[in-house]
Order: sequence, then C-alpha cells, then structure tokens
Amino acid sequence: MAAATAASAAAPGSETRVGSLILFWSDTPWPSLWSIRPDGSHRTRFFRTHQNCKRPVLSPDRRWIAFDGTPPGQRPLSQFDIQVMRRDGTGRHTLVPSPDRETDPQWSPDGTRLSYVRLAEADVEDWRKSWIWTMRPDGTGAKRLVLGSNARWSPDGKRLVFSAPTAHSDGDLFVINADGSGLRRLLSTPRLEWPSDWSPNGKTILFTRQLLAGTDVYSMNADGSNVRRLTHARGEDVGGTWSPDGKRIVFTSQRFRLSHLFVMRADGRGERQLTRRNAEDFEPSWF
Repeated sequence: MAAATAASAAAPGSETRVGSLILFWSDTPWPSLWSIRPDGSHRTRFFRTHQNCKRPVLSPDRRWIAFDGTPPGQRPLSQFDIQVMRRDGTGRHTLVPSPDRETDPQWSPDGTRLSYVRLAEADVEDWRKSWIWTMRPDGTGAKRLVLGSNARWSPDGKRLVFSAPTAHSDGDLFVINADGSGLRRLLSTPRLEWPSDWSPNGKTILFTRQLLAGTDVYSMNADGSNVRRLTHARGEDVGGTWSPDGKRIVFTSQRFRLSHLFVMRADGRGERQLTRRNAEDFEPSWF
C-alpha cells in the first residue's frame, strides 16, 4: 500500500521518521482518503473508491484504518457509516450498519474501543442532537455515552474530551470517563468550541473556537486553564492533531479560497503550508 511504502522510506529520528505520516481526506476527485509525509512530499491517494470516504484514523497497532463514508453498493454521499479496512485496502467492512449518520471514528489508545458520533436520521439537520457512542473494533458492544460530538481520547484511554451544547452555547468543552461517569465541564464561553486532540503527554488539549470572522485554533491545559490562541488567520483555521513527539501541530486552514493543510510549532509559531494542490484538504491526523 502507498501509505506503508511512504512510511518505510522515512528517515529515523527526523520529523518524517519511520511510521510518521499524516492522513487526511480530500474532496478531489471525490471525498477520498490520502496520506502525505510531514515534509509535504509523497502526497498519495491510498484508497481508491467511487464512494465517499472521510476522516481516516490509524489504529494503535498500525494495522487498520477507520473512516466514515457510504458503504459499497450505495449511492455516494447517501449514507455515513463507520468502516474499517487494513492498511493495504483489503478487509473493508461496515461496523454498525444503520440509517443513522455515524461519523468521526477515533481509536482508544489501546485499540480496544472506537468512539464515534451518531445522529439520528430524523435529526440530520441539527448536529446539536448528536450522541457520542463507543464500540469494539468488530462493531459489537456499542454503547451510547453522552450527548455531544468531536470526542477525543486522552492518551491513557481513561477519559474523552468532547463538545456539547448548553443553554448559553452551541458547544462547550467537557470531559467524561470512558465508562460514561465523571462528567465535568472544562470550558464555558458563548462561542462554539470543539476539541481535536490531546497532546501526547496528556497535559494539553487542542480545540477550535468559532469567532465573529471565522475560526481559530486554540490550546488549553487539560483542566481547562491557560487558554492560548495559536492562529490568527481571519479565516477558517480548524484544529488537527499533534505530531507523535508533541512538537508540532497539523491543522486545516481556508485562507486562500481553498482549504489546505498547514503545520506549525506547538506554540503556534513557524506556520508552514503543507498541501498546495487545486483541491480541498481536511481533518488531518498525524501518526
């Protein structure tokens, strides 16, 4: 598979060391799954299908990729289900087939659970009615956890940070234990906010805040303190993930008409554009 080939060619000890790849989805020629090295080289569409595929994430054992999209045999963009496949593209199967919209799969750090967002078919016009679920990687043991979206696992697998609507905001930031207990609000503002990643050491949470003129990427301590604005784009900057060593952040930015991937240092400095094609690239994850 192209993704595996690109990974094996990277130099040990560098930002593009063995195994370091950024996965994302692009809308051209249709919503599909891509990979790129952290230096911007070897952009590769690693899974070819005429069905829409979005939001790829690699399993902790690096053997499986989870994503959401329309299952085979159905009209593209007619359905969103959680699917998994091997890194070579084989073994593709749907985990929980249903008429509901199921998106945003995220592996637990030990690979024993997947979190995802489920929105009932009757509520597809109102994302605020989304629920966070978890399940085993074979699709069994599905469990409804909490009202919300954009759930992200802590590095120790004990908690998830997520966004949920409140009386004063379309999305405040909360944390909950993986078993559904211990719900606690981390950040409350009138702005819509949603998380995108925990730092590898578990001390910092990356999130996006909606402003009057677009969105920007922020970080905060894992207890909700020390909120820091990392981008000032006057456009649409949306948080992605940290590099495996926690020194850099990859994110999406729509500054020049199209959405492209950018990389910056963890403090928000040293921004560098990663993708430049006449295509829109979204929701990167760095492994």
